Amino acid sequence: MNNNRRRIFTVLALAVLILSILSAGCISTLSPLPHEVKVRDNIISVNPEYVPSSLIVSLLLNPNGYETSLFDALDEYLPRENPVIEVGAGIGVVSAYVNDRIFIKTEHIALEPNPYYTRLLTETKKINNLGTRFVQGAINYESALSPYVMSKNGRENDASAYTLVYSSDSIIELKMEVQSLTLSEVIRDSAFVDKTNITLIVDAEGVFAEILDNEPELRDAVSIIFATVLDDTEIFDIKRKAEAAGYVLVNMPAADDGGLTTLVFKRI
Repeated sequence: MNNNRRRIFTVLALAVLILSILSAGCISTLSPLPHEVKVRDNIISVNPEYVPSSLIVSLLLNPNGYETSLFDALDEYLPRENPVIEVGAGIGVVSAYVNDRIFIKTEHIALEPNPYYTRLLTETKKINNLGTRFVQGAINYESALSPYVMSKNGRENDASAYTLVYSSDSIIELKMEVQSLTLSEVIRDSAFVDKTNITLIVDAEGVFAEILDNEPELRDAVSIIFATVLDDTEIFDIKRKAEAAGYVLVNMPAADDGGLTTLVFKRI
């Protein structure tokens, strides 16, 4: 019995040590991280070269702990009959979850500026048979191209079209320009049957305020909005702008363990 206990203790100690190494981001010397994780019944592609090791480890340890504020809001308020435009798809965890729940799977457009993430999103789409149309681009009302800086694991810059702005033993940062889009352009070019009752999900810092400032006819197309914020001090200003645009806050926003707060607005 003592030997068994010592063996169990040793295994647990090694597991803790490995997770500590991974969460520190040391994948340049140790890369046992998986290329796929299961989150809320979907398989998400997470190539460790492109996705932060800390995020992969957190999804492995607590897959349902990712952006719980947004998922709770979606569970309560997402209209299954509406077409969806999602801004800030990230690695596709929210995208896959939403596409599973709407009635017309192909009436879902998700924007993501990171070119490496859009590759992973294509894989996630195939694995889960999603109807989502993933588009590489960023919401921007000032210029045709948007500046974007992304982090990538690894030492080599394999993208000559991008500018190297930082490099360490394990991480490089690349500066690039991506296609700029406006929300009204995305709606106009969509194949949505009903362009007057769209669900808008904005999971990208600062973008919802930009949309409110530049889309005077937002209310004509979008009937419900899910907007995430990381800074609670922004809530009052966003609420004021949304009310001026013809929306009312319908949920009681509270930050989740990751500091994310989701605001849900419905058209008046």
